Amino acid sequence: MANATLLEFLQQYTKDIPPSVQQGVIENIRYNEKTLNEITFAARFPSIVPYEDIVYFEQSVGTALQVQKLRLDCLYDAVLFTKDCIPELVGMLKRELPIINGFLNKADWDWQESEIRITLQNGGRPILEKFGFAKVFSDFVEAHFGIRVSVKLSGPDTLSEEELGHVIEEAPPEYIPPPPPPMQERPAFTPPPVPDTPQTVSGDAVQLDAVKGEDVLIKGRHIRDDAMPIPQALQTRKERVVVYGDIFAMESRDVKNGNRVLTYQITDFSGSVLVKLFDKIEKLEKLPLGELKKGVSVLIAGKIEDDPFAHEPVLKPDSIVKRKRKLRQDKAERKRVELHCHTNMSAMDAVTPAGDLIRRAHDWGHPAIAITDHGVVQGFPDAMNAEGALKDPNFKVIYGCEAYVVNDLDMPKILHGSDNRSIQDEIIIFDVETTGLSPDRERLTEIGAVKLRGMQIVDSFDIFVNPEKHIPEKISELTRITDDMVADAPKEAEALRQFMEFCGDTPVLAAHNASFDTSFIEKVKERHGITFDYSWIDTLVLCQSTLPQLARHKLDTVVKHLKLGNFGHHRANEDAAILAKVYVTLVERLAKEKGVATLGDLNTKTDSIDVKKLKSYHQIILVRNQVGLKNLYRLVSYGHLNYYYKHPLLPKSVLEQNRDGLIFGSACEAGELFSAIVADKQQEELEKLARFYDYLEIQPIANNEFMIRNEIAQDEEELRDYNRKVVALGEKLGIPVVATCDVHFLDPKDGIYRKILTSGQGFTDADNQPPLYLRTTDEMLEEFSYLGAEKAEEIVVTNPQRIADACEHVFPIPKGTFTPNIPGAEEDLVRITHERAKEIYGDPLPEIVDKRLDRELSSIIKHGFSVLYMIAQKLVYNSEEHGYHVGSRGSVGSSFVASMAGISEVNPLVPHYVCPKCKYSEFITTGEFGSGFDMPDKNCPKCGTELLKDGHDIPFETFLGFDGDKAPDIDLNFSGEYQSSAHRYTEELFGRDNVFKAGTI
Repeated sequence: MANATLLEFLQQYTKDIPPSVQQGVIENIRYNEKTLNEITFAARFPSIVPYEDIVYFEQSVGTALQVQKLRLDCLYDAVLFTKDCIPELVGMLKRELPIINGFLNKADWDWQESEIRITLQNGGRPILEKFGFAKVFSDFVEAHFGIRVSVKLSGPDTLSEEELGHVIEEAPPEYIPPPPPPMQERPAFTPPPVPDTPQTVSGDAVQLDAVKGEDVLIKGRHIRDDAMPIPQALQTRKERVVVYGDIFAMESRDVKNGNRVLTYQITDFSGSVLVKLFDKIEKLEKLPLGELKKGVSVLIAGKIEDDPFAHEPVLKPDSIVKRKRKLRQDKAERKRVELHCHTNMSAMDAVTPAGDLIRRAHDWGHPAIAITDHGVVQGFPDAMNAEGALKDPNFKVIYGCEAYVVNDLDMPKILHGSDNRSIQDEIIIFDVETTGLSPDRERLTEIGAVKLRGMQIVDSFDIFVNPEKHIPEKISELTRITDDMVADAPKEAEALRQFMEFCGDTPVLAAHNASFDTSFIEKVKERHGITFDYSWIDTLVLCQSTLPQLARHKLDTVVKHLKLGNFGHHRANEDAAILAKVYVTLVERLAKEKGVATLGDLNTKTDSIDVKKLKSYHQIILVRNQVGLKNLYRLVSYGHLNYYYKHPLLPKSVLEQNRDGLIFGSACEAGELFSAIVADKQQEELEKLARFYDYLEIQPIANNEFMIRNEIAQDEEELRDYNRKVVALGEKLGIPVVATCDVHFLDPKDGIYRKILTSGQGFTDADNQPPLYLRTTDEMLEEFSYLGAEKAEEIVVTNPQRIADACEHVFPIPKGTFTPNIPGAEEDLVRITHERAKEIYGDPLPEIVDKRLDRELSSIIKHGFSVLYMIAQKLVYNSEEHGYHVGSRGSVGSSFVASMAGISEVNPLVPHYVCPKCKYSEFITTGEFGSGFDMPDKNCPKCGTELLKDGHDIPFETFLGFDGDKAPDIDLNFSGEYQSSAHRYTEELFGRDNVFKAGTI
């Protein structure tokens, strides 16, 4: 039905369709599936359809189809939105907002830079603003033209009675179309077929299975009817509807005359609706409404009404029943363990809190579950708390992460093969065009090449290849090669032989991302038993080595950077010619700067590629014991501090150095092993990659369905073949293979939340969410049944349980307080505070000062807090030495030790006088003053010097508690200009390992 015209579809029902409507192309059809009494056609038109034609179409076709309500939504391309069409749109808008009729007559319209400016001539601006005309018009334009505009109103605010009369008189009468033609003989109406794309027919909601027989009646009578999807219910008026969903928000508000308004927002995960109860308070209080809470599932019967207060359709219930929802259960005798699971700490990718995942796994009887967020460990505290709340010693949380790994153990080489000929010798620069990406399944369509000798082009070669299969349209668009162009071309074996003649014996070939081009050459050789020996140079690696300042090294990017001119990208001969210029430019630079004279020097005298620019792959890291936990923390920190490029990267060499206590898994399709299988790498290379891991991973084929859409894989069977190859590798090498879900959300219905996340990041396939939900054991056994029952049981249950058993119970955050250690911190704090106190109050210290100081110091030293005070003291002193004052805030002001250490400016002693000269002091303990600053001025009775006033009577317990055992929370405000210096100074004082601990104070 998609792309059919309205005329083609409706001509079997009626011949009377206005010409302006006949060319509309249907994009979707919405209808009330239950009653078939409402239909909306959404169609795209090449020009603006007059409003009177729309109305005539709706009435005549609605009558012909015997439909109570028929609407035509006209969709247009953005280019059709002009100033001239605005008055026509206003006519269409009148049925959405009837109040506008008359006010916009003779208005001036202006359309500039996404803003419509309307100057009213007849007044009425306050009325239009009151009814939200600007937003309604803006939404209307966006819905029909796909562009967002702002609407500005100006003009007179009020009208006199005489002026208002003129407006009413001059207003054109409401358009009344002529009566529709008489009914004609026509076929019986059946629901229109669903358009291929997009799928917008209202219908199946997410089916929420309910537990019947345990209902709690809240209001009205028990409901025996089946529920309908909420979007379908919202299309009805004045008819009884029944919906079933979860409460996700609620509000209670008392209003005038002893009434109360209760609102509940419910969703069935296909839509949501506002439920509204309005009645006397005493009546509502007699109902068991306390049963209705967030998360509760309810069955509600009532009518949908347009609410003038809520400004949206609401459900006015006559019956409400609390009905439990049947959650998915795992009924298998032997339960699986999920070893690849993302929480909402996998930023902008997963949506479920760790606690929810852990509780679900435990409820299902799974013995363990792994937490493996992308590159981080922030989900560990939530996971640890959730595990502790279960109080089940037999259940285990396995801590880990999905790392972004770069393979620095096998750094890419420029030259592949042993060849030490001079850079001035003959080189073949070549490129191939193909029908797709897979060298095993796809075929060559063109080989283009140029021959270099003495760093000059001396010959060229170009040949089309008959692939003996259809060239996909998008490939033809990319390469400009069509089926007709290659129909009479030689087949691949003959084309390769001609290319070999051009190259000569044992040539050196060069290509950009040469592993791709040579893989197709190798497959042709393999299929036809052709011998062709050559060495090859990858100019992509050459560019990465010599042009590290570039973020990307695509051929067009490099050409632009080197200012080598424009070229027709994606034709083999053109790419080869421009690539020759790139090769000559860079090799001549290396000859001059690095002394490169032979091809072998390209691997030995060039700079290493920045590890951060290598392609990264996913890898699962699981913690086996406490040693492994420490190593995982070290790896995560290392990746963020030293190798952060878009993601926290981890070189394989670093993984090897910190492997103790960890278990490595090969991860998903983005893992290095799976990627190599998809790229059809040689068996030897696959085995080398697989040996790095402790276990290999496969996932449901629906997780990788995008490969079919992107034509990486041919069909579902090829996706299964990828998994079979992983299983075969595991069997050959003795490495366990496990099946995982790659969980990103808890239940299938939750995929909509990830769709929102990925849509916001611009993913073009956000609507095609893979089913990355937590599956039961039986669901996974069924998914992998194509491997045979015995093998499915092994990878789904046995092997994951073995790995889980190998992991100990670990505690990511040990109990207790672990403060930094600075030798002599206690002695330094005692010395500094006593020296400062004696400078102010004299020696010996007044009893009230001495007791307060000793009491605080005893508590601070006893509980190991001295080092925290000293860190703050050193930072404050260093800042003030550089001319930047530090302000303290919060409860630290109640600590006299903090005051004497120079950390706080607040003196918490009782209000008192002190002489700056002779150290005379007088403490007011009667409570007469709340602060020393409130006391009257006074001179020293001993020496006559004006006394200083201080003290605010704040007990030390405010800061460290009644037992003095609370960890100090010292809040300091450093100058923005000094903060970076403070970090460097902290690192100098305490070493890098303690910087992070100090930073938490």
